[in-house]
Amino acid sequence: MNKIRYYSNFVMIAVYLGLGLLFFFTNIAEETVPSYRKELGATMMIYAVVRTFLVIRKHKRDNGNEF
Repeated sequence: MNKIRYYSNFVMIAVYLGLGLLFFFTNIAEETVPSYRKELGATMMIYAVVRTFLVIRKHKRDNGNEF
């Protein structure tokens, strides 16, 4: 069960990173979110990086390898 949770965390990281890149570099959903597109994309990409760091740190801590 922990492996499923571990890999699903990386799937969500990929989703956040992909959506962040789409908002930052394309015109996708421009009608829905007409303003602050660059800021939203940057925020999603930063969140993906932070979440990656937290997932890796938790995995190392759970396995006994201190970070």
